[in-house]
Amino acid sequence: MTYKAWTEGGNLQSVRHDYVDGLNGAVSVPAKVSGATWRTQEDGGHTPRLKVVPTGGGVAHCLLMEGKDRVLDQKKGAAGRPVTCSAQR
Repeated sequence: MTYKAWTEGGNLQSVRHDYVDGLNGAVSVPAKVSGATWRTQEDGGHTPRLKVVPTGGGVAHCLLMEGKDRVLDQKKGAAGRPVTCSAQR
């Protein structure tokens, strides 16, 4: 599963994503972010989730995608506000 976060008019302040970490099971981890885009590929398990917080008045976007073309959730937040993508599989 691909987790993707980006902003318009600002940078990423923080990104947190939920995924399955082998024997540890489901975990929620803050990502190391810098700039306006971030992405990773992880096993999303049954309930993948991605929370994106922009800097200042930036507009945050999030995307959860399975395979190359199956969008599970995609959202655009309001200026300066966090946005969360999630899915049930």
